[in-house]
Amino acid sequence: MTDPIPLRACAYVRVSTKRQAEHETSLNEQETGIARSAAERGYEIVETYIEAGKSGMTDRRPALQRMIADACARPQRYDAVFVYNFSRFFRDEYECEGYRRKLEKAGVKLISATQDVGEGPHARLIRSIFTSLDAASSEINAEQVKVVMSANAEAGFHNGSAPPLGYRTYVAERRGKKDKKKLEIDPAELPLVELIFRLYLEGDGTSEPLGIGSMVKWLRERGYTHRSQHFHTGLIYAILTRETYAGRHYYGCRDSRTGKVRPRDQWIEVRVPAILSEESFQAVQQRLKARNPHITAPRSHTSPVLLSGLGRCGCNGCTSTMMLMTGKGGRYRYYACSNRRKKGDLSCGGNNVPMDQVDDAVVSALEHRLFQPGRLKALLGEMLDASDVADADRRKRLAVLRTEETEVNASIRALFMMVESGATTPDDPFLKERLATLKLRLSSIGEEMAALERQIGARGGRITPEKVERFAAAMRTKLRDTDDMQVRRRYVRAFVGEVVMSRKRIIIRGPNRALELAAAGDMPADDKVRTFMGNWRTRLDSNQWPLPSEGKAGNERRQPQANEKH
Repeated sequence: MTDPIPLRACAYVRVSTKRQAEHETSLNEQETGIARSAAERGYEIVETYIEAGKSGMTDRRPALQRMIADACARPQRYDAVFVYNFSRFFRDEYECEGYRRKLEKAGVKLISATQDVGEGPHARLIRSIFTSLDAASSEINAEQVKVVMSANAEAGFHNGSAPPLGYRTYVAERRGKKDKKKLEIDPAELPLVELIFRLYLEGDGTSEPLGIGSMVKWLRERGYTHRSQHFHTGLIYAILTRETYAGRHYYGCRDSRTGKVRPRDQWIEVRVPAILSEESFQAVQQRLKARNPHITAPRSHTSPVLLSGLGRCGCNGCTSTMMLMTGKGGRYRYYACSNRRKKGDLSCGGNNVPMDQVDDAVVSALEHRLFQPGRLKALLGEMLDASDVADADRRKRLAVLRTEETEVNASIRALFMMVESGATTPDDPFLKERLATLKLRLSSIGEEMAALERQIGARGGRITPEKVERFAAAMRTKLRDTDDMQVRRRYVRAFVGEVVMSRKRIIIRGPNRALELAAAGDMPADDKVRTFMGNWRTRLDSNQWPLPSEGKAGNERRQPQANEKH
């Protein structure tokens, strides 16, 4: 009689800290315990996934995601996933149960080597008790660590994160086996910090004070780096606004789990040696504030850019924004890839295209290929259908949406009732995520209901062939015969969502929804323009007809593949 073939399984082991991962003690113990338990249950461990230094409170773990993907793949690779205990899998009961069900649907069991919950309906209850205790234990430990580290910061000590540029740590005192560290100025990095602030306030001696973008270029051209990393605009801004350089270092500015900035009154101030005087630091802050585009209006009246905010680079897979670049003292204007302007990155070939040619091509495409009555009738054919049959279908859909709206509102009320009854807390991450999902769905339902009600409403609000012709004529006039660039820009932005540019072609993506709403009523006499998002492209939306320039060769209808218009 031959021995039965063992079932295939994988092992998942995890430690929470880098120190545990370096010593590998906990990892080895987990692997040994899992191998012993798997053999007793008739499983063979064919793969081990190791997660070193990752928290069990989140699913942002590379080894975990790789293991889940492999376990749920077809054909089936494993019959079970073994963990040393459920806390190694997750320290959050919601996440643990969600991923366990995902494995279960794939026909894969989740087995703990040290916590046998058995089979049947009682197993989920026992498992939830274990994971709830693990989550509570983790939160208690986190709170204790927070108290200790806050006390350490209040005493003037550094808590172990990488010191800011220009500083280093030193052992101020020893308490038992613990080294208590503080920040001091690093003589090797001090000149670089002083240089950055001098460039921003005074320039390099041969120039005016440099802006952040110019400073990045200046530092890169001369080979300066931030601890072996290239400078970029975000890093320079962070250095210029860091109060540490004025002698005030802060601990606890952000919540370590959510990443959100805490209120300033919760920050803990740690006094450190100052690199800048308070007067110099405040001068930098005032200059930053004065140059803030949200405070100082952009010079659009002297430097009009028709496609501002719409342009994207289309060379070599680059998707960066396109910015204004001038030549010959402003006589020539180009749309240039922002990677080239901000970072000096030429991987896309340093893409830049003449602004006048692009602007004219976009306006011409709107005028001759979109705002023609025949083209608009094809695009808005569904909206032109005012028959009783179409209205009946819309009313049915509206009834379904109203029912769903009632259910979503009831779910939202139930969540708030859970908070009121004490079943959960307002800062519960699962509650926040679920509430955000429900509110997003409620907003989508409201938008769709409004569109249906508008289509079913009074006949005067319907899109008619006469309105389409009047709308097309008005739009052609606004795009060509208006001298005010700002008015033209608003009309272009109303119907164009993105313009992808390269030296060889231009791709325009734009909104079907804007066409529907604008054509549904008479064009306003003033210059106000609605802005919406959607899609229009020949044959790749509701319109399946070819362009006039394509002739009979394009008469075959094709299925939508992308929301683009060449």
